[in-house]
Amino acid sequence: MPGGGRPSPRAAEVRRRYIANCLGELDRFLHLLIDEATGHAPAVTVQRNMANKIAPFSQGTDQRRLRALGRTRACLIHTGGVVSRADERDGRWMTAGWYCPVSEDLQTFPLGAELRPAGRELADIGLFYRMLADRIVA
Repeated sequence: MPGGGRPSPRAAEVRRRYIANCLGELDRFLHLLIDEATGHAPAVTVQRNMANKIAPFSQGTDQRRLRALGRTRACLIHTGGVVSRADERDGRWMTAGWYCPVSEDLQTFPLGAELRPAGRELADIGLFYRMLADRIVA
């Protein structure tokens, strides 16, 4: 990797898109799992927002995190990982879909910051989706 261990710009772009696509696939998996658990055919499903669709199986904190993961995915795909949209209108911060390393709060980034989720963050996201899937199946 050129530049002292940092990936090339092209490699970083591929990684961002790959992570965003993986997040989208995890959402699609949960959509199908919920449809199966509730007896709905996937073609009949009208709720496309995972945070809203999962409400009967989750807690408010799960929905907040799913919304943050949706914003994280959009940021990685559409703005090259640069935070350009806040959680709220006229806000200055975007909440990402992983926890801050020193607290039990989701990590926030100011507008203009770059999202670069590392292995720890991705493993945490994977555990979150697994916990949701286990809850849906139960």
